[in-house]
Amino acid sequence: DSTAPLVVSRRNAQEKKPWISLASIENQVEAEFLRPALLGESILPYRVFRPFEAVIPADENGEMLDASTALDRGFDRLAGWMRKAEAVWDKNRSSERYQLIELLDYFAQLSSQFPLGLFRVAYAASGTQPAAVLLKESSAVIEHKLYWAAPDTIAEAQFLVVILNSETARQRTAAYQSRGQWGARDFDKVVFNLPIPRFDAKIALHCDVAAAAVEAEKVAAAVSLPEGIKFQRARKMVRDALAESGLSQRIDALVARLLDEA
Repeated sequence: DSTAPLVVSRRNAQEKKPWISLASIENQVEAEFLRPALLGESILPYRVFRPFEAVIPADENGEMLDASTALDRGFDRLAGWMRKAEAVWDKNRSSERYQLIELLDYFAQLSSQFPLGLFRVAYAASGTQPAAVLLKESSAVIEHKLYWAAPDTIAEAQFLVVILNSETARQRTAAYQSRGQWGARDFDKVVFNLPIPRFDAKIALHCDVAAAAVEAEKVAAAVSLPEGIKFQRARKMVRDALAESGLSQRIDALVARLLDEA
């Protein structure tokens, strides 16, 4: 039923107890509540890689719907899914603090994404190399391992995504990052310690930085990725293609000028 497909829980071997031993949930859900969900592993530099389908119990304005509210609003299939999910959560949760719907919208991190912006920039919070992507008129929601912003114009969004993906920004951010076995990691918000100026379409350098995103997206989209490839390897393949094209070096020079002149 294309208006209310039958959906089943996504499972993996990394699930913790008690969840790994529990049965999957199955139920029809109205199609309007099925959205792509972007996790940290879902993005490459300048390219969406592997979105996951998720049941998102929120309307277009971000109002969260538990089983009772969904039923009151006439969404019988979503109500059925949420009823099953809430029952599993209530029986197995270790904390009495949060209802399932409250946890899904922890500190309004889900509902605040609505209504979805025409242009959004998302970047990975952790890793040894940066990865940022520009989402254009996308229905995707963004999981907590990604940071996001909704700039007013596509040019401003392109400007941001180029800076966030640049090696120049990575090198200059490294001093602020936590460090692990493989070196600097966890970008989080430390990149904004850099003197990044507000985008100004009247400044030629800002426009040059934004224009580089268009070229970079084309290079990234042209990279042929093998079936089943891990996201870390896929990110490297895109970075290698950008370097081979000479675009990475040009971007790094532009971003260096931008930060030095700020």
